[in-house]
This record gives sequence, structure tokens and C-alpha cells, in this order.
Amino acid sequence: MSTHSHDPGQSHGPGDPRSAASDAQAGDAHAPTDSAGQAWEGRDLKPNPFSGDTGLADAALLEALTQVAQTPLDSSAHQQVVTALSGARLYAPIVPMVVDHEVGENGLMADNSSEMAMVRLQAEDGRECTPGFSGIPPLTAWHSDARPVPIESERLVLGAIEAESQLVVLDPGAESSFLLRRPAMFAFVQSQPWTPSWADAEVAQRLRAIAESFPWLARIGVSPGSNSVHLGGPELGITLGVESEVPPEEVRRFQEAVASDEDLVAKIDSLAIRLVEG
Repeated sequence: MSTHSHDPGQSHGPGDPRSAASDAQAGDAHAPTDSAGQAWEGRDLKPNPFSGDTGLADAALLEALTQVAQTPLDSSAHQQVVTALSGARLYAPIVPMVVDHEVGENGLMADNSSEMAMVRLQAEDGRECTPGFSGIPPLTAWHSDARPVPIESERLVLGAIEAESQLVVLDPGAESSFLLRRPAMFAFVQSQPWTPSWADAEVAQRLRAIAESFPWLARIGVSPGSNSVHLGGPELGITLGVESEVPPEEVRRFQEAVASDEDLVAKIDSLAIRLVEG
């Protein structure tokens, strides 16, 4: 630290830069500051978009989630969730994560430091899943230690995509839980229309076109991959009607043909194939 002396017999005129600096310092001493002593002047302060937030779910989103839980095989109910999600406020769960610890004198493990981290889940198929909550009550019911951080739904979904998370689950553990799958996520952040693959006419048409290349295939049908498709499991169920036993390699050829169609890959999150004879 350096020290400075001042000669009381030496005066500084109004044009002296040292006098101007002293005046500025004196003015700064009286300027409003925050709790850290930093002046408020010159800051670009933006209004809090979540001021006045009650912590409750958006009414339209909650209604859409309730409806799809009651009619999980209704494609329009799925679409309504995505529509209601647009512009809605969600909560991201943040939990403390230990980054350093040591064994204390009593022989017990003690945390030296921790940091807050965004929660990531693992879906039943092993893929990473990002949770988001419509309100604080379902979040605290899911994890009492989680800190709710308000975030725009578009930012949460986009952040999940950037983190290479292919699924977003809304209100996990709640009766109104809903799984937002990869095709719906990409359509949502791009403000594009979306239809579940099992209700998409283009998906059915392209699958029928592929089926024409397999003489052993008598008919083909599409349906939701499970009765609880809004919660998990394969998104699309494909039924292959055959008149006789089909070698496994032929079924694999059909799967490869579907996987090589880029448009189908973009529209289908996951699928399950079932053979039916007769």
C-alpha cells in the first residue's frame, strides 16, 4: 500500500486536475450505492420479468397438463400442452452439490465447499432428461431441498437442447407430469407446429412407402408406443402384419430403412416394432 503526503501550504486552483479529482471523489462519496459500496449511477437496470410471481402454475398450462393426464392418447391434448407452454414461466430445480470435502477430527466426512447445480435426470432408456416445474408446490414436493429458479419455458428447453438433453419432463412425480420429447422440443424452440409421430399423417405415409419394399409385409399400422405415452416408453408403435414367419434379419432391414429416412428420424422420438401373424 502506498502513502501520499500533502503540503498544507500549497493551494490548488480551480483549473488544477488534482482539485477536479478531489471534487469528483467528494461527489462519489455522496452518490447512492448498493450494499457493496458500488454506485448505482450509470447502471443499466432492467425490470424483473418475474416480479409479483405467486409461484403457482400458469392456469392454461396446468389445464393442458391435467387434460393430457386424463386423455393420454389424445394427440390434440399433447399439442395443447406445447401451445400452453409458449411464454409460460417455469421453475428450474437447483440443488447444492458438494465440490470439496475432508475427514474431520471426529472421523466424519465434512463438506468444505459446495455449489448450486441444475438437476439432470436419467430417463428409463438411459437418455438425459431435464426437469422443469409449472410451479413451486410440485417442485418442493418432488425435492424439498431444491431451490426454485424462475425461467422462461423457451430458455429452459433451449438450455436442455444445448446441454444435449433429448427430453424435458414437466412436473416429474406429479399427477400432471408430461414428457416433452426431442421432436416437440425442437419444434417448440423454433415456434414450429408439432404433431406426435403416432398421429402424424406424413409419418404414416412414409412408413407405408417403406413397407412397399418388403414383399413379406402384408400391412402396417401405427399407434402410440404405450398407453402412458405422455409419461414415457416408446413414442411410436409400429405393427407389422405378416402372413408367415419372418427372419429376424428382415425385420432389421426394415428398421434400418426407417432409421435412414431423415424426415422420419426428425419426427419420431423412439419406436417399438411388433409383428402380428394372420
